[in-house]
Amino acid sequence: MYTVEAPPAQVYFFSSMPQSNESLLHNLAHELRQPLSTIESIAYYLELALPHSDPRVLEQLTRLRHLVEQSGWILNDTLSLARQSTTHPEAVDLDELFSEFVFEQVQHDSYWPHFDLALAGAPVWMDFQQAREMVQGICRFFRTVARPGTEILVETFVLSSGSILLRVRAEGQNLDDSSLPPGSSLTLEWMERIASQNSATLTSQVQDPAQLELTVEVPPAPQEHSAHPEFEEAGSSFRVGELPEPIAQGTL
Repeated sequence: MYTVEAPPAQVYFFSSMPQSNESLLHNLAHELRQPLSTIESIAYYLELALPHSDPRVLEQLTRLRHLVEQSGWILNDTLSLARQSTTHPEAVDLDELFSEFVFEQVQHDSYWPHFDLALAGAPVWMDFQQAREMVQGICRFFRTVARPGTEILVETFVLSSGSILLRVRAEGQNLDDSSLPPGSSLTLEWMERIASQNSATLTSQVQDPAQLELTVEVPPAPQEHSAHPEFEEAGSSFRVGELPEPIAQGTL
């Protein structure tokens, strides 16, 4: 007589330990990134596979990819707001961060708006990573709220007090709190926190006719930290659209 043993039952253990809000948000972002990435891949495939005889098709596919990108930034900004952070201030070339980010976007996205950079070339005293995130947030915010086809002006000034004033202006659309594009309020909140943590002040206001202006007043880098060769040059005359000659790989 033969007996057949049943396979051992599978037992699943679920943690009953409560998760922190930050941990829950991190898990949520992790789970959402995969479907968002899949949607973006499908949009790229359709863009290559479908005929381009109808420009409306390409426009909608591009819009779809931008919405996926926007969703990713919403997740990033939410995680940043939930995360405790500390600052490690150093001399930061804010102008260089703007130039690098705008350069990268112009080269990889033909729909990126035109940024006119009028920069003073003075270093600020900020946490480097937070300064980079603030610059990216400002550019993304204005890309979202600016009226299509308009120019976005980015200026930096050295005030009489010694502080550095960053001013960004553009003609906007639907500029009121109730109709700002999704994620815009999160981006503004995150940038305000960065400014506060770095002893800076950030303000935004709508001016007539429908012009949005954002200003950030940032402490200057102490003299002993700003006397470096990269900060001795005069203000930059860089303009987007006037791309420099490419540098050969492996050269400085």
